[in-house]
Amino acid sequence: MGPALEWVADAYSGRPQITMPYGLGETTDLTDALAVLKLAGLRAVVESHDTIRLADGRRARFPTLTQRPRDDDPNDAELLLLAPRTVTTTQIALAEQTATVLLVDVDRRRVWIDGRQALGTKERWKDAAPIYVAFAVARMLAVNGSTFDKLVQSGLTAGQVDDALARLGKRVHRTDIGWESRQVGGLVDFAIACYPGPGGVRTRWTSNVPLVEQAERLSAAGCRISGRAISDRPDYPAISKREMPYRVVAFTEQEVDMAALGFEPDTIGFSGAELIRPADATIFLTAAAAGYTDRTDDIITANTLLRSDYRNADDAASLQEVRDRLQFLADNGYDLRWNLPS
Repeated sequence: MGPALEWVADAYSGRPQITMPYGLGETTDLTDALAVLKLAGLRAVVESHDTIRLADGRRARFPTLTQRPRDDDPNDAELLLLAPRTVTTTQIALAEQTATVLLVDVDRRRVWIDGRQALGTKERWKDAAPIYVAFAVARMLAVNGSTFDKLVQSGLTAGQVDDALARLGKRVHRTDIGWESRQVGGLVDFAIACYPGPGGVRTRWTSNVPLVEQAERLSAAGCRISGRAISDRPDYPAISKREMPYRVVAFTEQEVDMAALGFEPDTIGFSGAELIRPADATIFLTAAAAGYTDRTDDIITANTLLRSDYRNADDAASLQEVRDRLQFLADNGYDLRWNLPS
């Protein structure tokens, strides 16, 4: 600090010991945000220290770390104003799904209001459903192949199957007996490694009962068990017997009353059950197509092992076993379909 400002240091040295709330005194600059709103045809003026007023009379309040003065207008604003330095996809989704959010992207000159984009280049968001269907078809073709009609009978529409086959492109081809992988076993690794994940919502739970019993309770409630926990499921032939993982992974199509099953929220995040309500509904469709009622199909199981957040040597070995078994079945299935010597 230069000599001319020594008085500032002196003032601080003698100040009372007052604990200041974080952010008190910070000023929010809305100059650029107001300019972008003007470009969108939404002229606005600053009405108070945390509120702007649009030309149509609506007020938009932005979050501020400074508490509102007690004598400020108690009336709630109609809109929540967001003008962050970096706009995230989550904020865009919020603005597109919530009519009371006014989102301003200053850097890229974009504005969302009333649940729609009012200014700026619109990004093309891909619908996840066709991608999930394409991977579902890949899973059903990976080992045994299938006819178009059987793919439709699994629960897909003819349009979905046609689109999925087109998206898989040169990875699949049509033969005299149906559709299958162009390269024997080629869809196995693709479907395991390139699957983008189930999406949706994940919650973690804990219980006093052993993990095997946790899996039984979740299965009885209609969930599909996945990952290494299926090694103890009846009639599952592949994964060698190893110690149970520290967490059971289960997928569900509907709401599950976990408390009634003896679970409580897991605040440690290291043990118990992981319940996933996926955005990808085809997980249940391909499990049923594989003849499983209590677990995910083998490719989803392998992907669950691949995505294990604390993957250890047992998980890696189990993943390799499932992959090897699928490759073996794909190779044998091809020989049988085409009457080749094994």
